This record gives sequence, C-alpha cells and structure tokens, in this order.
Amino acid sequence: MKMIKSMHAILAVGTMMFAGAAFAGPPVAITFKNLTPTGGADASYVVTNANEVSTNTNASPKPRVQVPATQSDFYSVQNPINPSANAATVRYTIGSKTCVFATSFLTSLSGVPQWNKSASPSGGATCTANITSINSATNAWAVEFTMK
Repeated sequence: MKMIKSMHAILAVGTMMFAGAAFAGPPVAITFKNLTPTGGADASYVVTNANEVSTNTNASPKPRVQVPATQSDFYSVQNPINPSANAATVRYTIGSKTCVFATSFLTSLSGVPQWNKSASPSGGATCTANITSINSATNAWAVEFTMK
C-alpha cells in the first residue's frame, strides 16, 4: 500500500513537471556585461523585489553573485507557466551605481508577438539593454545588458 502511494506521488510530480515544460513560455538568453575598466569594481547581482525573485527562481544557471570588471555572465530565464509570455528583471550594483534591467515577451490576443527591453540607471550608472536576436519560429530571444 505504501509503495502504491509512493508510485502515485512520483507519477503526479512527473506529470506536473511534464505539463510545466509543455506550457513554458519562450526562453530569454541573458548576457550581462560589466564594462567597468580593468582594475575596477565588481558588479553585484542583487534581488530586492518579487519580479527579481521570480527571475532568479526561473534562471538557469543562476546569475553569478559577482561579475568582475570587464567580464560577463550568461544565463537563461523561462516562465514555466504561460506559453504566451516570459519576463526577466535583474538588478546589478557597482558601489552606489545601480542598473535595473528588464525584458519581456508577450503574445497579444490577436497573436502578434512583442519583445521589450529596458534599462533604468541610478547613482550615476550607465546602463544599456539591447535585444540581440529573436527566433521567430520559437519566440525565444537574446538580450544583452551592460553596465558601467
């Protein structure tokens, strides 16, 4: 009886995982570049709000906590719930400088796909966000975030 319950639990978890994969939104490949000159400060990845927590939860691999000057970090984010949407919001700091980056994908009710990106600087930071590629067959996209 115990074994039957365990098998049912394993089957239920497996089914949910498969269903989640089947309904996942398109992935976004994120490149973060710390453009601080050699010898400069590391960029720190910081999570402060619900959108950033969701991004971190759905990221693979997880973003590096520190990105040294002149170096980059690479990760992918995919919403496991909605096939018509995905979004990522990340925050990096270098000293008192902060950049909040966001990117999103949404299919409108009429079926038109739309990709967005933004970069919000504060504390004297210079931030850029650029969509570098879009796969129109899968709606997957790549974005590059830079900071100095």
